[in-house]
Amino acid sequence: MPTPNGQMMLQDYDDALVARGFDGYQPEERTQMINHGYRYVSRKYSWAWEQWNRVFTINPGDPPIAMAGASALGADNVVGCYIATNPYRRKLTVMKQDTFERQWLPLDYTDPQNASAAPSWYYVFNELIYFLPMPQTAMDIQVYFKNYMPDMVAAADTPVTPQILDEMILDAALVRAHRRAHELDLAQEAQGRVNEAISDMLQDDVWVMEEQQERVLPDNQWL
Repeated sequence: MPTPNGQMMLQDYDDALVARGFDGYQPEERTQMINHGYRYVSRKYSWAWEQWNRVFTINPGDPPIAMAGASALGADNVVGCYIATNPYRRKLTVMKQDTFERQWLPLDYTDPQNASAAPSWYYVFNELIYFLPMPQTAMDIQVYFKNYMPDMVAAADTPVTPQILDEMILDAALVRAHRRAHELDLAQEAQGRVNEAISDMLQDDVWVMEEQQERVLPDNQWL
């Protein structure tokens, strides 16, 4: 049964598929269809649930931060890094690739001779986050990132997506189950429900600050 808050667990999605006549599929096949539908729905829009942050205490000589350790889910994409220790509070700038490779990649990152009062840049290389130069004293750095979304594996696992998307995930799983059974008309009907729900969500979408007028982000890829 769903969680006390009403959110569906993996077992609930599986039970729903079985109740709709897909008991002929092996449990692992149904789980795969559920997770494929789950990922399909989650990719359709960059929802607020993807945004996360964590504060790391960086000590002199510490190795770079592994992206997989940014949270229980892991970091899929670094959004920004900020020094959270007074009096060094600032937003770190992304270092240019050629500068990193020429000046820092061959060096020993943990060597105290390469340290400075506080980092000014960061760079992600080989799934590691480098704060450059290394600080001379311990300080806190807040990393904002997008969550990596793992598959649901255990029966009690729940989606990281909002509860309002539970029905959409189920319909997306039904699309795949009907296609597997060559029930193309029923698959198309379920896909229509998914498309309608996505359209409704996009129409209702607003920024967290509704007074904010512009809904575009600056293109900084040329920096």
